[in-house]
Amino acid sequence: MRPDAGRDRPAARLPARPRIVTFLFDVLIWAHVATGFIGLVAFWIPVFARKGGRAHVRAGRVYTYCAYVVTLSAVTASAGRIVTYLSQGIGVADRPDLYGFPLFLGYLGVTTFAMVRQALRVVATRRAPETLRTPLHEALGWASIAGSATVIAFALGVWSDISPILLGLSPIGLFTGRGMLRLMRNPGSERMGWFYSHMGSMLGGGIAFHTAFSVFGAPRLWAYETAGPLAVVPWILPTVIGIPAIVVWTRYYRRKFNPVARPADARSA
Repeated sequence: MRPDAGRDRPAARLPARPRIVTFLFDVLIWAHVATGFIGLVAFWIPVFARKGGRAHVRAGRVYTYCAYVVTLSAVTASAGRIVTYLSQGIGVADRPDLYGFPLFLGYLGVTTFAMVRQALRVVATRRAPETLRTPLHEALGWASIAGSATVIAFALGVWSDISPILLGLSPIGLFTGRGMLRLMRNPGSERMGWFYSHMGSMLGGGIAFHTAFSVFGAPRLWAYETAGPLAVVPWILPTVIGIPAIVVWTRYYRRKFNPVARPADARSA
């Protein structure tokens, strides 16, 4: 299995795009890259800063705004690529590699937007958790699930070299959407539940940021290329590190916020 195998075979020459379309696309890509880099740096400040402090809040706000630009530009660029391929008469079966990457990036953009939005909403509604559920927020949860299901269907229906990667990373949207919907339907069911959702959602968005950077940004920045079995590492490494980190950190704060009563305290109670 080689995620870059599609690059080895000669590709059909694509018709040139109009200049104005090329210009707008370049502007979109540069905005995506610039805000992605800033957001990547801003992500780490709240990780180490005092929770709820000024640095945490300000850096988190910068990260959030960057995430919005990155995700919306990713979805727009992905949809534009797919529409371009269809207008040029290139079918999905002819070049599944051309469709697989923009489809995945669009799905990742939707899911990341949903996670970051969830992280903000749970903080804003923590004193009135029943207000978390709105038509827009619920639609984002379902959109995350639908995006994941679409990627899975594409990977299985049009099998290619990138299908294993798509299948490996597509469940993120299912877990994200399910968690959002569950919290909306059971507000306040867990003490400090808003905090766990905020932390997990922000870290989940960070995984998406680092995945995009390790796959597309880092090889161009440092001029290297991974081939063969190592080509899959940039795709899965942020998830392999990030998911256990979310689990461990959530358990740490659950013990901190819900200390288990010691035997002596239990007897006295």
